[in-house]
Amino acid sequence: MRPPCEIIVKKGLPAIRALLVKDLIDRHNLSQKQAAKRLGITQAAVSQYLSSIRGDGKLEKELEKAEIFDEIQNLSDKVAAEDSDKSQIINDICDICDLIRKEGTLCKLSAQRH
Repeated sequence: MRPPCEIIVKKGLPAIRALLVKDLIDRHNLSQKQAAKRLGITQAAVSQYLSSIRGDGKLEKELEKAEIFDEIQNLSDKVAAEDSDKSQIINDICDICDLIRKEGTLCKLSAQRH
């Protein structure tokens, strides 16, 4: 049995980052380099999220359907802002992970795989 946080780190966080990267580039017109800098990751990681090498495509699709996607877009707006508060962004990511757990998104996805 794995604790929920372990599953979130392995599956949830990469899916959130993938959706966040895609939104920053598509809706806010940031370059890969700009998105990477704002998120504190490498440009190579951004490229891998865009090409679905990183992340979980099935979970991303589930998150796009859920209310959670609105929260990811709200977070994207904050990240895209020049004067974004890094500690608030971290708190918002934690809040999104909590929503994923509360809505049972990971449980639903896990049940579909069995």
